Amino acid sequence: MTKEVNPTDPTTIPKFVNELPKPVTAKPKYYKGQQRKDYYELKMMQAEHCFHNDFPKSIIWGYNGLYPGPTIEAKKDKSIYVRYKNQLPLKHFLPVDFTLHAANDSQEVRTVTHLHGANVDWESDGHPEAWYTRDYAQTGPKFNKEIHEYTNHQPGTTLWYHDHAMALTRLNVYAGLAGFYLLRDSLEERSNLPCGDYEYPILIQDKSFNEDGSLFYPDEPPFPVPVHPSITPGFVGNTIVVNGKVWPYLNVEPRKYRFRFLNGSNRRGYLISLSNGDHMIQIGTDGGFLSAPHEIQSVELLPAERTDVIVDFSKCEGQEITLVNSDEDFIDEHTSVIMQFKVCLPLMCEDTSEIPERLAASMDLHAHDAHIERHLPLTATTDNFGRPMLLLNNRMYHDPATEKPALDSIEIWNFINATPFDHPIHLHLIRFKILERRPFDMELYQNEGKLTFIGPPEEPHDYEQGWKDTVKAEAGKMTKIIMHWKDHVGHYMWHCHFLEHEDHDMMRPILVMKDVHPVQQPHAEIPHEIEHSSEQSQNDSPIVTGNNEHTVPLLNTIQNNTPTEEIVENSYSSLQTTYLEDDIEFNPQTIPFLTSTQNITHSTESAYIEDNVEYNQLSTPFLNNTQNIIFSKEEHSEHHKVSNIESIPQPPHSSAEFQTRQRISPRHRRRWF
Repeated sequence: MTKEVNPTDPTTIPKFVNELPKPVTAKPKYYKGQQRKDYYELKMMQAEHCFHNDFPKSIIWGYNGLYPGPTIEAKKDKSIYVRYKNQLPLKHFLPVDFTLHAANDSQEVRTVTHLHGANVDWESDGHPEAWYTRDYAQTGPKFNKEIHEYTNHQPGTTLWYHDHAMALTRLNVYAGLAGFYLLRDSLEERSNLPCGDYEYPILIQDKSFNEDGSLFYPDEPPFPVPVHPSITPGFVGNTIVVNGKVWPYLNVEPRKYRFRFLNGSNRRGYLISLSNGDHMIQIGTDGGFLSAPHEIQSVELLPAERTDVIVDFSKCEGQEITLVNSDEDFIDEHTSVIMQFKVCLPLMCEDTSEIPERLAASMDLHAHDAHIERHLPLTATTDNFGRPMLLLNNRMYHDPATEKPALDSIEIWNFINATPFDHPIHLHLIRFKILERRPFDMELYQNEGKLTFIGPPEEPHDYEQGWKDTVKAEAGKMTKIIMHWKDHVGHYMWHCHFLEHEDHDMMRPILVMKDVHPVQQPHAEIPHEIEHSSEQSQNDSPIVTGNNEHTVPLLNTIQNNTPTEEIVENSYSSLQTTYLEDDIEFNPQTIPFLTSTQNITHSTESAYIEDNVEYNQLSTPFLNNTQNIIFSKEEHSEHHKVSNIESIPQPPHSSAEFQTRQRISPRHRRRWF
């Protein structure tokens, strides 16, 4: 390392001096069975990795000791088997918060690998409670098999595998446990796309480093809490790492290249474009190929989102083109650039690759075919240590499953984002289509439980037209998606893919059920009041949809007011629910919270220090990106503003074990990502 380079300070780190590596391709260990199905073994190991030519080597955790892990290439409808062997140390080199689910009474180092975007049996899905320790000495309650079977019964697409262990995902992925899984099909073979040396998977993550070149991850949030080490509400690094290198470059020929971009960051989003203003040709999204390629100037990727694009460098000979990040969150002069393309190589042979006029056959889902429509709020609270915590459907992870789709049913899910910031929501098992987004009156929803739209429906962005498995649920909007639950039953998950949020209860179970009627469930028939503002067109008639159990309006906690259900089998019309309506009162001033501990009263030392916080417009509060944190008092844009986060509705609970959680100070609820 040269004396001038300080890994903690991005201003001292030279950019575009490390060549972009291409992840190695995994090789099957042997064939299994008479049908010669490929069998792979990937060892999760601690190793040393060089992030930059001027850095000392850093400790990472990687599959086969590599970061990124080896790329698995599979073919549609041809099963493969993968064993992910845990050969990691017994102690984590990053700070573990032992107050989180499963971390408190389990081994410190646990792993389980999830193939993100895979249509797979739940026992091979990488359930967060199917974790295991080194050599399977201890296993989680959902652990069933050591070898994952991937049947690959889905269209070709860009998948990725990463750690998904309960309460440790943010640390294990940040440490390096991630890799590509490229599923190819006959459509790709016929399409004559750029391939081989002209196809690159691109894993984009952000990191911060200590002076000795080791990875930095905060051991506490930037506000006082009575826990150490403690989870932070979100982490962004101050450098950009692509395929394991800090701000690399790639020498290219003047011809077409195919890039599969993946945002593998814990929290940071990217708005990607080319510095010379050229367009990119998008050919695929999370779930596979589009029906036809189309030009895009930029593409936004929140964590876990992918896009498949072709960039034509044929008219750029001699140019140096920067891959730019224009995302407005946490941006600075360093994180606004990702990598560089240097069009300096001679054309080795004629470019015979093509951009086909048509790709995948259109197989849209239609809203009128949906069996059930669910309203699912995204809300904010604090845990019993006073830390910010996000919830899905007003519930914590360990609460009983409320999303129980029937096999072979079509459902519509409406994510009502009542928090002041966006969330990438990922559903395991299935692909979905985005139908629309629609802004609503946040203050009215929080205070009275009324979902009043204040604008017309918004079409998906031009880069979101295809099949997805992760969607941006925008703040102050209802995001509507549609999906078909098919092929598998069992235990799956849906969660925010901001990894700190996921580890801290913004994750919920899905139970896909067989031999049940795929019809509107009794609890979904409760009217959910939806209004439209008077400014909207009279032709834009209100739509009253089903409400998924206890969402909004807020119901006051009443002793023994548990809903009861009477279900008459084999009769769609006889599905009914009896609610004790006479025992329920609405009081927006009383807001219960889910917790299984005693009420927590903040001490003077652990309360938010409202009067002694230094503010700086250029920084973001409650987000650790270096050791020194400066808070920001700058208000959100109108798009992100809410009136009072303390009034977010919460569900009723009659059990005495549920006690009120502490609320977030209105002064500090703005951007504690």
